[in-house]
Amino acid sequence: MTMDVADTPIFRLVRVNGILNFKRGMNITFRAKHIFVRAGELHVGSKEDPFVDNCNIILYGDRNSMAMVYDNAVEGGNKVIANVNVVKMYGKARNHTMSRLHLPALKGATSFNVDKDLDIVPGDRLALLTTAYANYASDDVIVETYDAATGVVTVHQNHTLNFYHWGAQKSTGDKFGGVDMRGEVIMLTRNIKILGEDIDSWGGQIVTGDNAEISSSGEIKERIGSIYLDWVEMHNMS
Repeated sequence: MTMDVADTPIFRLVRVNGILNFKRGMNITFRAKHIFVRAGELHVGSKEDPFVDNCNIILYGDRNSMAMVYDNAVEGGNKVIANVNVVKMYGKARNHTMSRLHLPALKGATSFNVDKDLDIVPGDRLALLTTAYANYASDDVIVETYDAATGVVTVHQNHTLNFYHWGAQKSTGDKFGGVDMRGEVIMLTRNIKILGEDIDSWGGQIVTGDNAEISSSGEIKERIGSIYLDWVEMHNMS
């Protein structure tokens, strides 16, 4: 079966017993409270031919939402992808996923300098890692513009930097035994996203495990779960 709906309603339960592929050439938002991959497989792209469009899988529910027993003794709680067979998701690879700050990035700034000619486009999400002793002093920003000729990234005014991050034009490796002390800037954006609805700080979860089923004739069928995720972003998930 092919998922070819651009924006689905919120399904209570999607049970996958065959092969569910996501159609290429379109952006897809797939909404559900429970997804149970039982005897089938869930595919978004492949290792040889990754998915290059945007795919959002959004899980819904809160602390008081109904839990569900999917099959025999498989109990998945709520707001969950439960998998006892095969899930494969391969997103579009991005180049230059890590850069260094070429100048100090100041607290309150709306721009900073990174390497030139990077694969950064408006709407990308970047993380500026801490250069302080405080392990929480990192920033998470959304790109408004990027000038490949100068390496200047500007962010939306609502995403001003909360912390100072140290940078310099050249690596400090010669001075510190090969260690570059400049602040790291990491690309966080992925075109495939698994998202938990942001409500009451209650995230979604992905559970992959094994299961043994007993058929009506008494035959035991063992299912071994496996999951492959490449260039996939998870947010409000565990």
